[in-house]
Amino acid sequence: MMYLIFSLTVSLFAQSAPPSSPRVGVSVSQTKLSLQDAIARALKSNLDIEIERTNTASTRAAVRGALGYLDLGFRWLPSLESRDTPTGSILAGAGGKIAERFFGQNFYLRQRLPWHGVSLHADFENMRTTTNNPFVSLNPYINSRLVIGAMIPLMRDRATDRERTELRVRRKQVDISDTDLELRVIDVVTRVQSAYWDLVAARQDAEVKLDSVNWAKEQLARTERQIQNGVVAPVELSAAEAELERRSDTYLAAVGAVTEAENALKTLIAGSREDSIWSDQIIPTVDHPVTPPNIDDLRPAVQQALSKRAELRSLSSRKEANDIQKQYAVNQTKPQMNLVAGYGNSGLAGSVLATENPFAASQQVTAARLNQLSALAGLPPLPAVTFGGSVPPSLVGGYGSTLSNLFSFNYPTAQVGLQFDWTMKNRTAEANLQQSVITERRLQLERARTEQLIEAQVRNAMQALQTARQRIAAAEASARAAKEKLDSEVRLFQTGESTNFFVLTRQNEYADSLRRVVVANLDFNRAVARYEQALGATLETHNIELR
Repeated sequence: MMYLIFSLTVSLFAQSAPPSSPRVGVSVSQTKLSLQDAIARALKSNLDIEIERTNTASTRAAVRGALGYLDLGFRWLPSLESRDTPTGSILAGAGGKIAERFFGQNFYLRQRLPWHGVSLHADFENMRTTTNNPFVSLNPYINSRLVIGAMIPLMRDRATDRERTELRVRRKQVDISDTDLELRVIDVVTRVQSAYWDLVAARQDAEVKLDSVNWAKEQLARTERQIQNGVVAPVELSAAEAELERRSDTYLAAVGAVTEAENALKTLIAGSREDSIWSDQIIPTVDHPVTPPNIDDLRPAVQQALSKRAELRSLSSRKEANDIQKQYAVNQTKPQMNLVAGYGNSGLAGSVLATENPFAASQQVTAARLNQLSALAGLPPLPAVTFGGSVPPSLVGGYGSTLSNLFSFNYPTAQVGLQFDWTMKNRTAEANLQQSVITERRLQLERARTEQLIEAQVRNAMQALQTARQRIAAAEASARAAKEKLDSEVRLFQTGESTNFFVLTRQNEYADSLRRVVVANLDFNRAVARYEQALGATLETHNIELR
């Protein structure tokens, strides 16, 4: 009776469903995904790529900002001024005070040109003045002035200056940022490939371990039958049962590894944690080894890598940016000599003062008495007393008359000159030049180091490919031999010529061989991704264009 109960329990256990572990956050819905689909999703949604794109947008905005030095500058300067100035001359103002009132409307334009550091300016100044000075013939009067000028550097700042240097450097930074984006895309694509093949391998490993569980169940059922037939001792049942539990444990661990591999891939291809793909099971549709780039010779492979790797292009752009800084530093060691030129015109108009000036008024009484005496003597009268003649009619009027005089070009002013500045030691410019030379040397060393690393990566990637090919062949041959040994051992067990131990051992050997096939294929596909990256052929291989 005890034997029958024991046998029934074993039979029920052998017929139970395979052990399973719940997938956290994963529903029954599935998303079938090829490798190219995974790469396309990553290019569209990967957050690392999106962050890098913001960096490229920032560098382009910086270029637009650097172009700001070419923007036309406009200044409007209205002003009101009341000025009371003490004076010791009775000719300047009554009561020892000159009272003046000013109202200004001034306009200024500033424009830098992109050539040779030339800058232009135009000043249009207008001032209405009221004064108590009795000797001013026009009161109030408006004075306008228009000046157009230019400054042309002859030595320092002619070949380049701070603003033009900054613009050129920022344009190089755009190239560097584009290269950084390319490097980020290559890195993400390579990681997606690795994550994809990790998921393929994890699922295949879980299948192998599930098969191993099923083999253990079959062996447990065989052992039960052999015990019932009296061919095998009942103690053999414990060994078969223990092995089944051990394999169930490894299968559950493999299911957890599938979830981890799936989450790693989802992190790369999902745009956010709200993406619907997080709740789906990902079913890879590609599970075979991929084809590597068709370059098997080391020298051509290294040459291709040196010509295509984005890291070297980035170093070249950085060197060009440093050359621009070096040119600016050399330019700043020169003396400052500028040619300054300008041409202007002035206009004036106002209202004629209604009262006579004090000199003319003081002479009127004397002139009248002399005219009376002259009349008694039969002499002609004296001419009218004046002080310097009358104001020209063109200067009498309002603001319109002022502008008319301004643009009549009757009152021009021309100026030309040199502005020379010399800093005797100029240690700042010399130190900046020295830093540029040091940076140039460092970039040369970085390029040599990068080229060396690239050659090592190509060598390692080619070695990994060759090794993986050989491992796949060896693992597949091992799996075939292990399967033959397992089938033979099962036949011997069924005839009573073998033991439960040997059958389970052969099953473990076969499962181990299958897992090594899985690992060898995984390593081969990873090696292909690394080889593409080492050659600089990742984007070309997967038909990716960056715009």
